[in-house]
Amino acid sequence: MLNTASNTRVVIPVALRALEAQRLVNLIAFKANPAIAAGLIAYVHTGEAGSGLLVAAAMLGALQLVEGSTLPLGLMPAARLGLALFAPVLGAGAAAAFALAAGQPMALAELQAPVAGAWLIMALGAWVALRFDDDRRARVAVIGSPGLASDLAEELDAAGIRAYEVIGWFGREAPGPNTPGALTGRLDHLGGLGEVRSAVLERQIELLVCGRPEPVDADHGADPDRDPYAVIANSCLDLPVRMLEANQLYEDLLGHVPLGTTDSAWFRYIMHPLFRPTSPLWKRCFDLANAAWMAVIVLPLIGIAGVAIKLADGGPVFYRQRRVGERGREFEIFKLRTMVPDAEARGPQWCEPGDVRVTRLGRFLRRSHLDELPQLWNVLRGEMTLVGPRPERPEICAELENRFPHYVRRHLVKPGITGWAQLRCGYAGSELGTAWKLCHDLYYIKRRSILADWLIIVETVFQAGRDAHRALRAPRQRFLVGEVSE
Repeated sequence: MLNTASNTRVVIPVALRALEAQRLVNLIAFKANPAIAAGLIAYVHTGEAGSGLLVAAAMLGALQLVEGSTLPLGLMPAARLGLALFAPVLGAGAAAAFALAAGQPMALAELQAPVAGAWLIMALGAWVALRFDDDRRARVAVIGSPGLASDLAEELDAAGIRAYEVIGWFGREAPGPNTPGALTGRLDHLGGLGEVRSAVLERQIELLVCGRPEPVDADHGADPDRDPYAVIANSCLDLPVRMLEANQLYEDLLGHVPLGTTDSAWFRYIMHPLFRPTSPLWKRCFDLANAAWMAVIVLPLIGIAGVAIKLADGGPVFYRQRRVGERGREFEIFKLRTMVPDAEARGPQWCEPGDVRVTRLGRFLRRSHLDELPQLWNVLRGEMTLVGPRPERPEICAELENRFPHYVRRHLVKPGITGWAQLRCGYAGSELGTAWKLCHDLYYIKRRSILADWLIIVETVFQAGRDAHRALRAPRQRFLVGEVSE
């Protein structure tokens, strides 16, 4: 192939790189093999090739369908397991429906073994894919500052993502005395933008993550007035390397929008003609249908908890508070009281992990999320939704809107009882903690769907034992708000 930057011919080995190999392994392990196994088992049970092909095709279609989630399933173990169990059942149901329509109904017993076989093959595939990710990590280089490279490496480690390995960064800035610790002995300064091509070939880099690259230096043989991205593209178009912006990588892998590198242009996406969020009517039907049966189930639990609260200190059972909802409209939220009656005698204040104002019973209610159950009444009234950003108090909202320019965007949708930010972040407890949750709220606003809501609800149920007011793990301040803390 011809390199457009240097007009020199290079020989590129024809082999699967880690990114392509990972996609192929996932296709085989989680789609092709389970579908083939289910089809073969169906053929053995029925003795008909047509039935085997029908089951295999239906199973493959179902497995492909459940991959349509807009949320990163790698961060949702319970929801991912639920989808893995549900997809073969859906495939078997589809096969039975097609067979019935064709006048050749299939017995339920004939479908049980194919479903079990698909589950077994998917479990084996999960083990194989995990081992493969450990052995064949995609080598990643950051185009930008060493701080961005360090933040990305730390975030991948914290999220348990093993398929990517950050090896260094391109840019003028070299590590100094205040360089983040993740860089020490781990990440390398790979040179300037003019050295990207040679480093890609020498270090076998497969993915370039672009932050905010510095202007191209004419000393490296490039025009300083040219777009740095164009320089990189022109020098690497013939190489098996991929490039994307850091914001896109954070969204696809880590499920949040980094405020420190996001400007107002990001919101053009939700104004694009092709943006298709769930319609308000379907969202409302989803809320009413599910909140109704949930309310019937949890009503006895609310009654028992109410009696316990009353017997504990004689104070009120319910706690009411003004919150800000969709479009900035205020409403009154309902919760079971978990603090002492005069908890805010000195005015509004953040709740911290281990807050002494929380009663012993209140700690249990918070850990089990039982204190949130009365908010189903807010859902039925149309003030809240089951899944969405958590509503905040008007006094605190005013401060946060002045602190973070994009905070008001979370009011584009109704607030929810649970949500993506609650799952990933826990309790904020500070302005920077709120910024970290805002990173996830904006991501949800962009990727929201009925399927995403279902997955979040499933994950919330499985995480019910975790303390909602646990200490928050957040990245560095510069990542959240574009600032560097001294």
